[in-house]
Amino acid sequence: MKRAIQFKLKNGKIVTIRRTRGYDYEAQMKFMEKFSKDPGAFNTWQYAGQPKKDKEKSIKMYESDDCLFVSVWDGNNIIAMGNIEKYRAGHPYSGRSAGVAVSVLQKYTHNGIGSKLLDIFEKWAHENNIHVLYAGVRHTNLASLGNCMKHGYEITGIKHDSAYINGEWIHEYILEKIIEK
Repeated sequence: MKRAIQFKLKNGKIVTIRRTRGYDYEAQMKFMEKFSKDPGAFNTWQYAGQPKKDKEKSIKMYESDDCLFVSVWDGNNIIAMGNIEKYRAGHPYSGRSAGVAVSVLQKYTHNGIGSKLLDIFEKWAHENNIHVLYAGVRHTNLASLGNCMKHGYEITGIKHDSAYINGEWIHEYILEKIIEK
């Protein structure tokens, strides 16, 4: 992703989508804390009160050629984020696969953000010679599951009891998409 793009949500609001950079670190941490408390948060990797990610490590990831971090901005606030990251970059046998993750605040779901991010990540994957994309989706997140499947991902497995959240065991669907035949 070379430049920021303006994106019109289904509700008519215009947001900005751009690559996350080192100077976005504080805004990213603010988003992650807000997302962790969002009643619509459907992932298992973010939780309320989680310590901040290491700043130097985060900035290094944002700037790496082996991954792409993208933030969706409504004014000065991040409302969604996502990333694609090569697995075992440079490895001759397994370096052509990547993991995809998308997080959208509940207030902004069902506006096309997840689809737009998946499109951006697939384009990046093509440009980076990636063969297969992987995603993990909580079993309770039917909207994200449907969106991934709409984009050609297939369920290839289930991680049973992958997290214990609010007194409930959460399963995670494992999805994949072959993007190069």
